[in-house]
Amino acid sequence: MEKTTITTIDCQNMQIAASVEAHVVEPHSIYYPSNVLFYVQRGQLNLEVNQKLHTIKKGAFALIRKYTHGQCFKTWGENEGSAKMIAFILQDEFLQKVIEKVGVKPTKLAPVEQIVDLPYNVLLKGLMDSIWTYIEGNLQLDRSMVELKTMEALLAVTQSRPDLVPILKDYTRVERADLENFVRHNFMYNISLEKLAKMSGRSLSTFNRDFKALFQKPPHQWIKQQRLELARSLLLQTHKMPSDVYLEVGFEDLAHFSRSFKKYFGENPSEIKKMAH
Repeated sequence: MEKTTITTIDCQNMQIAASVEAHVVEPHSIYYPSNVLFYVQRGQLNLEVNQKLHTIKKGAFALIRKYTHGQCFKTWGENEGSAKMIAFILQDEFLQKVIEKVGVKPTKLAPVEQIVDLPYNVLLKGLMDSIWTYIEGNLQLDRSMVELKTMEALLAVTQSRPDLVPILKDYTRVERADLENFVRHNFMYNISLEKLAKMSGRSLSTFNRDFKALFQKPPHQWIKQQRLELARSLLLQTHKMPSDVYLEVGFEDLAHFSRSFKKYFGENPSEIKKMAH
């Protein structure tokens, strides 16, 4: 059994939603480039941010602000067997469009807290149940459906917490991410450098300059190496095969992945996989 099982829904190389089931209590770092709406189906989600522990219990909802850096671990009761939750990623592109349609005006209020508890309402439950239906059925969302679900999320969140209405614009404010945290949490996604730069709050030229200053390598070289290192770890430490791993680490096709892997490690992915047994 895998330590953690993650099933995702994408739209045009953007991650839109995910189901996460954890079978071990294993802390890991978080640094989301988008605002994320969580619903805990089983167990509880524990987030340590700024030396404070925040717990989201079974049946509860929470909104986590983008670029929130901290530690995350899941726990569960003896009779539950695992922790399970759904995440809906509020991509800035769609959130901005929905906020403009609704007509929310920017304010000078202080930014909202990094983790916002959301009292239960039927809109939140209905939204996350529908997201779960898409995940369970391995269905993809097109842009129009993502925008619709983002609108549903906005309405559900503001019904749960009406005090958030005046500061919704703040959620889409362009910010410069901490570059090291950002790229270490996002190198495995199959998105262009232009998109990565934008997600980090930088122009492409600034992204390239900052990246080289930080890692002493151009982005494409560092990212490729990190993907290959991650692929090797997954092959050795999990039951996943090369045909599963190449997509998970950001490669577009198996042949290109295999050639790159052989060139970097001197062995084929299948040969590395044999070492795991």
